[in-house]
Amino acid sequence: MSAKPKTRGNSKTSLSARQHLLAWLALHRECAQDALRRLWQQPASSAMTLAVIAIALLLPALLYVTGKNLSQFDDSLAQANLVTAYLQSDTDDTTVAGLRQRLSAHEQVSNTRFISSDQAAADFAEWSGLGDVVDALAENPLPASLVIQLADTRYETARQIEALLSDEPAVAFVQMDQLWLQRLDSFLSLTRRAVLALIAVLSLAVLFITGNSIRTSIASREAEIRVMNLIGATRAFIARPFLYTGLWYGLLGGALAWLMLAVLMLMLSGPAEALLAYYGNQYQLQGLGAAASVVLLGGSAALGWLGARLSVSRHFTRF
Repeated sequence: MSAKPKTRGNSKTSLSARQHLLAWLALHRECAQDALRRLWQQPASSAMTLAVIAIALLLPALLYVTGKNLSQFDDSLAQANLVTAYLQSDTDDTTVAGLRQRLSAHEQVSNTRFISSDQAAADFAEWSGLGDVVDALAENPLPASLVIQLADTRYETARQIEALLSDEPAVAFVQMDQLWLQRLDSFLSLTRRAVLALIAVLSLAVLFITGNSIRTSIASREAEIRVMNLIGATRAFIARPFLYTGLWYGLLGGALAWLMLAVLMLMLSGPAEALLAYYGNQYQLQGLGAAASVVLLGGSAALGWLGARLSVSRHFTRF
């Protein structure tokens, strides 16, 4: 008998909490719809604000896409990151085998390949077209060599292997072609830092743009805000429409930036695909991607909301 009233009480409590949640959601939905409707009723000013926000967001997104497309060449760069050790003319097979074994055990070495002096002469004659000249020589001038494939594309790794080979008596000369890799790595590092710097600076720009737009909206609705204060509306209730306005500014600005980037990628796709075809069919022009698109839209919406929040906190003090 005693369990039934308790069950009814729990049911009423659960129903009441559910009703409160539904009412809260309905209130927020109504505020969001009203904020969007107000933006639609002011097409000129809203379009200008959204365009400025979109351009500010487009720049770091474009740099990110550039870095993403350049990163496709990482595997090819890893294959091209070679160190060539030219051996002394009197180096025997046992010494070569021992040197290859020591190098293969090194953590920064992917593999090694031995090229004999005869093979080097044959390769040179094939790609240079000077086979008759090579055959006319009394003695083969090309030395045997070890081609060492490194585990990564870092310039420091190549320098480390060069220092290791310089202590080997069987090695006459070490050739590295990693200077261009060092320059490329510096360029990519500069690009990454430029993206981060642009994100920081232009995020502040989005905050200021949104905050200024919300300030104008607050000024235009000053009489309405005072009336709501007089009838006892809470500050959170009064601020909520402005926060949703900032959220819409950020979200729609991010969507417009995404659309502008998609149009740019479409315009560049033909020449870019033709250029990439020279390097292999595995390279394709890549866009922003799903994850980065979500970050762009979510980050822009958050920036818009934060800009509105800062503006509301500053300008509501006079009411």
